[in-house]
Amino acid sequence: MQDAVVSLPAFCIPITAPLLTVYPSFPRERADIERITHGAGNFRADELTTPLELFDGYLRDPVVSGYNFLSAKCNDCVVGFACYGPTALTEGTFDLYWIVAEASAHGQGVGRALFEYVVGEIRKRNGRLMMIWTSGTPEYERARSFYLRMGCRLETQIKDFYRVGDDLCIFSYRVG
Repeated sequence: MQDAVVSLPAFCIPITAPLLTVYPSFPRERADIERITHGAGNFRADELTTPLELFDGYLRDPVVSGYNFLSAKCNDCVVGFACYGPTALTEGTFDLYWIVAEASAHGQGVGRALFEYVVGEIRKRNGRLMMIWTSGTPEYERARSFYLRMGCRLETQIKDFYRVGDDLCIFSYRVG
């Protein structure tokens, strides 16, 4: 992996925030991804290992695994990450698997910067649609509200999908 860092346009960053950069994640950031996932506070114990398993696939071969990771860094500290990839057996459809900001960085534009970068990468690959699956529990209300603010549409909600009382909410975003 190359160590190229791309700075986002100023409109992506709140005026009060220091410079935020988003770039393809480096192998050395595995511990940061683990720290951010564990610190988010809304994931169940059985969900905490999933981002690391996907990250390991990304490190082995992003094309074969289908997983791409981005990191967001502020003041030399990784404060968020996103994982996305093409949806198998589709043309131009991608999945946004994870987008997580450090709890102390909520409301600072980290999630928006990651989301916009993912959309830009999908656009470069002639993508047309991004799908997002998330939980319907109260712990995920912040995530659902975030997706709506980003312009995503709630396509459907499947009752008791994950377990009794935990619905699946499927959002879509048209990449223009």
